Amino acid sequence: MKSNKNQLELYFNQTVTNKKISSKFDTRINILISFFSILILTSLIKLLFLGLEKKDFFTNESYVKKNYTRRDIVDRNGIVIAHDLKTFDLILRKNKVKNYKNLSLKLKIIFPDINLDQVNKDDKSFFILKKNLTLTEYKKVLKIAEPSLELIESETRVYPHKNLFSHIIGNVDTELQGVSGLESYMNSELLQQNQYSEPVKTSLDTRVQFIIRDILNSSIQTFSAKGASAILIDANDGKVISMVSLPDFDPNLRKKYETDSYFNKNTKGLYEPGSVFKTFAIANAIEKKSVTKSTLFENLPSKVFCGKFPIEEYRYAKDKKNLSVQNIIVKSSNIGTIRVIQKTGLETQQKFLEDLEIFEKSTIELPEVSFQKPKSWGVCRTLTSGFGHGVSTTPLQLTRAYAAIVNGGFLIDNSILFEKTSTRKKIISDETSNVMNEILRSNVDKKYQIHGSGRNADITDYYVAGKTGTANKASNNFKGYSDEVINFFVASFPSKKPKYVLTVLLDEPHGAYSLWKHNRRESGWNSVYIAGKIIEKTGPILDTLSTDLVVTASLKNETQQNFK
Repeated sequence: MKSNKNQLELYFNQTVTNKKISSKFDTRINILISFFSILILTSLIKLLFLGLEKKDFFTNESYVKKNYTRRDIVDRNGIVIAHDLKTFDLILRKNKVKNYKNLSLKLKIIFPDINLDQVNKDDKSFFILKKNLTLTEYKKVLKIAEPSLELIESETRVYPHKNLFSHIIGNVDTELQGVSGLESYMNSELLQQNQYSEPVKTSLDTRVQFIIRDILNSSIQTFSAKGASAILIDANDGKVISMVSLPDFDPNLRKKYETDSYFNKNTKGLYEPGSVFKTFAIANAIEKKSVTKSTLFENLPSKVFCGKFPIEEYRYAKDKKNLSVQNIIVKSSNIGTIRVIQKTGLETQQKFLEDLEIFEKSTIELPEVSFQKPKSWGVCRTLTSGFGHGVSTTPLQLTRAYAAIVNGGFLIDNSILFEKTSTRKKIISDETSNVMNEILRSNVDKKYQIHGSGRNADITDYYVAGKTGTANKASNNFKGYSDEVINFFVASFPSKKPKYVLTVLLDEPHGAYSLWKHNRRESGWNSVYIAGKIIEKTGPILDTLSTDLVVTASLKNETQQNFK
């Protein structure tokens, strides 16, 4: 009985002991559970706050315009040409770096060009490792989780179309200040704080610009040329629809290019434009009523002298001996043009060119413009100015002057701003302008009785008019002219009431035997051909076909009557 009692006491004592141990164990478990619960809860709260924290580059909202430094620039259809984008710069705080070797290895994976050895030698407390990180770079930097690396919010200017508008829009520096093109010219307006939401609207058309640049690029290859340019303007308000100069550059890259890539041939280049100037000599003579388009000049020689200097006819033949004023343009006769100027008067020729402001500085909204006034006129320079030798101008000013001849006689300031109203002044009468349109049309019309130099631009139903110009370039090695040429073709269309004026320049072209089965390199065999391609491709966009069907019909009737 006693034995059973001892066993019972032992059992109860063991049970009590076990309960005490179990109680202590439960307490420890509860403490651990509580600890991990608090830890998990803290982590969840932290993650929640991180999720709520705004990380611009993780969402598409980073590409939505907020409070940026510069206003957008858009084309006439609202397509963005220049835009500010939120970005980040990568900064290194040197005093927070614990292991340069380890950090260097991590950074090399993302940025192979970064050399931390150089950074370590620098005395600065911080160092800008890279500006304007891409979205991918930004995410990779975050994954490194390095305390010494900081991402500082910044901005950059981006140009979505790359090279397409480079010479017009220009560029900005690292402080987002305009340094060239429209970015420079309108720097103050683009920085206006109260107009962020209002883009600067240009008169440019992205679609037309793309087509023209594409054609010029391929034409440089076809004619083995050094470069090319083209300007397309509205003949009646002076607005620039397209302006391309090749070679060009990508303003996004902000790297060093060859000097030629930054040179805008259209506004900065000064060239002797050759026979395009015959347009002005003839228009002046008709306006002064010295001649009509039918006035005949007989027994034109192959050569005349100005003092001791000979002036020769280009490719003189019997068909250049007797020419009407109209056919002086079609046959592009140098001697015939000289006779017209002599009949009209030298001072009259000088004054008319000055009235056209062709040697004045353009008022277009670009800082890169040139102009060159004749140092002195004299007899010889006045005579040779009739066929574009001895005088220089820019393609833009040439285009503006030509537009004044064909648009009813109004000289209009050019602009690349859509809503700007340009000034205009009357230069010649409506009657003279109409006659000049007929003459210039005959130079392109394949059905005209004499083959003009512009016939390779006679695109069906567009009724193109125009004048060619081929000039030898001044030599860089000696006084005088080199063997290289620069070619122009200035066209207007449709010829009855021109809406558009197009100027094409080709720099140092060569013959294209594969195209023509000969190697002639005058304007009629390259610049004219290029202009025709441009008109054919851009015409549907410019909508000349649909809006000028009545004009087309009347032109057909007139053409048939004129050539019977």
